[in-house]
Amino acid sequence: MSSWHLGFDLIVTFLLASVLLYNYGNWYRHHVIVTLAVLVAWYFSFIIIFVLPIDISDATFRQCNFTSSNIIPLNTTNTTSNWTTVIGDLDPVCMKPSSYVGDRVLKNLWRVVYWTSQVLTWLILPMMQSYTQAGEFRIAGKLRSALMDNVIYYGSYLFICGVLLAYIATKPVPMEWHELKVIASSASNTWGLFLLVFMLGYGLISVPKELYYRSCKSYSLNKAYFKLSKLNSERLSCEEQVDDILELVSGCAKFDTDRPKRKFQEELDAILRLIPVEMRERMGRRNVEAVDHDLKYLTTIHKKFKRSLMNYNRTEALYKIQIKDTIELEDIEKSRNLGTFQRSIDTGRGKIWTRLGPRMEWIWKCFLWKWLLFAASIIGFVLSLIVIWSEVTFFVVKPKMSIFAHFISYDYNLSETVCFIGILYLATCTFYTVFKIRVFNFYYLASGHLTDEYSLIFAGMLLCRLTPPLCLNFLGMTHMDSHIIKEQEQETSYTYIMGHMDVLKIISDGFNIYFPMGILIFQQFLADDEISIEYVNEGRDILSREKRRLQRNIDAQRRTKFDRGQQAAQEANRTVRNLETLEDTRIHSQSRAYGSPDSTSRLHYNPPRGLFDDV
Repeated sequence: MSSWHLGFDLIVTFLLASVLLYNYGNWYRHHVIVTLAVLVAWYFSFIIIFVLPIDISDATFRQCNFTSSNIIPLNTTNTTSNWTTVIGDLDPVCMKPSSYVGDRVLKNLWRVVYWTSQVLTWLILPMMQSYTQAGEFRIAGKLRSALMDNVIYYGSYLFICGVLLAYIATKPVPMEWHELKVIASSASNTWGLFLLVFMLGYGLISVPKELYYRSCKSYSLNKAYFKLSKLNSERLSCEEQVDDILELVSGCAKFDTDRPKRKFQEELDAILRLIPVEMRERMGRRNVEAVDHDLKYLTTIHKKFKRSLMNYNRTEALYKIQIKDTIELEDIEKSRNLGTFQRSIDTGRGKIWTRLGPRMEWIWKCFLWKWLLFAASIIGFVLSLIVIWSEVTFFVVKPKMSIFAHFISYDYNLSETVCFIGILYLATCTFYTVFKIRVFNFYYLASGHLTDEYSLIFAGMLLCRLTPPLCLNFLGMTHMDSHIIKEQEQETSYTYIMGHMDVLKIISDGFNIYFPMGILIFQQFLADDEISIEYVNEGRDILSREKRRLQRNIDAQRRTKFDRGQQAAQEANRTVRNLETLEDTRIHSQSRAYGSPDSTSRLHYNPPRGLFDDV
């Protein structure tokens, strides 16, 4: 058994999940339990993508041995004939792949990965998601609020379970525990397939199109102006929401009646601790009326304020990042025909570009990067066409119509490489949609440590629900699903654990074959915002104003630095003069102590009188 391939994939997958979570999340502010839960959800989802090619080559090896095996009768002492199947190295084609680990190892791995992901996505993460948004001030209250928010959610589970149990009761033969597990996994995969059609259909078109648009710098610059204008509007809207809630908090803090003065002081202090210092100073300058409040009122304000403050901080940070990116695109556009990279605002170059120089910066940003993105977009368009063609033809077995199915052979290195590229591209297109969609700013993934806990948990839930059906769909395209391709006797360890999405007759007869064709219909279910000229012009004006402000800040910092340098030089000169004065004073004092024949400061040596000088 060779396990270094599997160990390498597990390590790389963990590093990838950690880097992504570090980029999107905030490990220093988010609760450690939330960070660990999301890390496990993302990590286990990525494990399926990276390890499934090893499972495919393992199943191909076992299928080769199965088809080339010999059946030899054994010597018996009774009338019953015993037979055994000799599966070995009889056929030189059936050589073990270098990544072979055995189906026992893979089945144990899939059990841990799959059922942990299912418990997270259907039980733990929904409760944790509601808990992070609860406005209560104590743990028990937050748990109660989270449970109440998920009553309908879990009630639907109970209803589905009741329907399944009623369906099972109608069967003459009682089901075993293994069959019940298959029903549960298949139901989850069926739900994920419905969602996968939308997510994958959008990503197959949007990913190569986005790469192509980014290679066109003029389009990227106009889109940057557009995004800057939209972010400015969102920033102002979020600031207004925060100001409205701050006014309510100020009224609650000012309220005073005959009741005990500090009855809700602890809850009110918990809200006040969330307010940044600059907003607290702004709140103190307001003249607001006192607002009568109770615990329920403070709980509502607390919940709204956490959400509005998070939105404000995120949009403010994204606004500053967008300004920096738009200035960079402007500089690239202006330096495109100059042969050297010039900056409109002298903010200083990075260490790498300072060492390489403006010429190399121009070569990379204005020439090489553009063509790399263009080449990536062409590769993306080709892969999207291959995926769409394979999706609508993988049920045709003879002749093989699916392109991915032609690469599954006894050349295990080629099979694993093609499978890894195919699964990785499918996952990229699907997860691109997950990381791109926004639901009224309530779910929003933003890089640069700007994603809130609620959105991170929601992304973890989607990844856990989408990855298993995505990989089952890919196994169908490669003709490795034995319930779709009847000639495949040896199934993968993955399908042995995950099931085949064929519980109900309507599903087994055609849903898992024909429903992926819906990708062609629902490619554009998420429409991008049209770049209007009004927003572009507004964004250009905003950037000009921000550039002037940045330049004033840079000039002010330079003047301050220059003034401090001048002041330090003057202080040094005064110190030198003071030292010289002290030295002159010391010399003059010494000259007076020893005596001096003239007015100069020169000292004369007067030897002491000897013992017999008077004789």
